[in-house]
Amino acid sequence: MRTDNPVDRHPESDEDETELARYPVSFATGTAASVEGRRSFRDRRRNDVEPELPGWPVGPAFSVRGLPGKAGVHVSTGVSGVFAVAGGILSDLLGGSTVNPEPGRGKLEDRENEVDDFPVMWADADDTARTVPWQLDPSRRPSGYVTEIVLTTRRLLVTGSGTVLWETPRENVAEATPRRFSLGQSDFRLLFQDGSWVRLTMRVSDHTTELLGLLAGSHRRLSESELSAEQRERISRFTATLPTGTPAPTLTLLPSGLVRVQSAVLGSKPGVVSESRGFVMDEAGKDATPHSGDIGQGKA
Repeated sequence: MRTDNPVDRHPESDEDETELARYPVSFATGTAASVEGRRSFRDRRRNDVEPELPGWPVGPAFSVRGLPGKAGVHVSTGVSGVFAVAGGILSDLLGGSTVNPEPGRGKLEDRENEVDDFPVMWADADDTARTVPWQLDPSRRPSGYVTEIVLTTRRLLVTGSGTVLWETPRENVAEATPRRFSLGQSDFRLLFQDGSWVRLTMRVSDHTTELLGLLAGSHRRLSESELSAEQRERISRFTATLPTGTPAPTLTLLPSGLVRVQSAVLGSKPGVVSESRGFVMDEAGKDATPHSGDIGQGKA
């Protein structure tokens, strides 16, 4: 799908720029009891750099909880609360590698940055990661304000309320990796060429997998002309069932070779803006089961 929004066009090129993905995004938030609901901003020597970030509104102070604070995080009513306290504390004491009380959270990968601290920015002055917008922080931005990450054929951008807040060339992203020790395994880290990084989340693992796959090249957007006759026929039948005016579906070649078809339609329930409809098909246009790594993070 090609962007028609002038704020998303590359200012230094006469060639068309194609938008590949757009998803809501925020700074990640700690999930271990010691840092649950918290995030820090560090330089490469682990100093706090929040006071040095120009123009950033004041946010909540960061501190790592001690044992009493960890217990307080896990306390709830009834017998299940007792097990949550024991499990949560044991998880932290053992490094989170054997107990994962939060559903959908993968195993601990980096205790230093996921239990002992929770930096979402790791950067010295003038590093790329220091330039990302403060609106990515849910604790600083206005209620209801949504930031999105946008990937095009040329750039990676962050937008807020339809305005570009930040951008960098795609080649400035040295590495994009999932961080599985997170709710829904939806966190990811963007490492820039200068060695600085940010930890972000989309809270939907399918979105994280797809964005990272598109950046790495394991996932690829397709045009309908690249499909087999059987696949085109299947899509024709599918689009005939969608409401009038629905945009053409997004087609993605998955690492397994299967094709994912997705369309966004107006929500049919109160408070639901849009709903995603689609399917995964094989070369013959038949329903197929995605392989590991195609959709979602899978097991850690």
